[in-house]
Amino acid sequence: MKALPVLAVVLLTLLAAAVGGIAWERHQRSLAEASLQTAQGELKQTGDVLKEVRALRKDISDVEARLKKLGQNRNATGESRREKINAALAGEQCAVVAVPDAVADSLYQRAAEVAAGDYSGAFARKPDGKN
Repeated sequence: MKALPVLAVVLLTLLAAAVGGIAWERHQRSLAEASLQTAQGELKQTGDVLKEVRALRKDISDVEARLKKLGQNRNATGESRREKINAALAGEQCAVVAVPDAVADSLYQRAAEVAAGDYSGAFARKPDGKN
């Protein structure tokens, strides 16, 4: 009969160890689940940021494409304008006559004033030449 109380103590000790082990595993599992939820939240935020970056990159690509198209249209328009001007001036004798020296000198002088930053003539409403 002495074996029965010893066996009961051993069984109670094993039961307490099993319950303690289960509690420890449950605690570890709750910590792992919390860590998993945190990681999933961070992953979702990273995904959202990546979506936004991709959308911004697409917007920038669209803007670049529009700018390129505008530049091409501008070049084509300018070339067409130059061709029209050349065609219109083809038969004109006035277009091939040299500019008089006095007019050219006045234009060079005005360009030098503008380049030097002397805007006094423009603000004081002084004429560029005799006219």
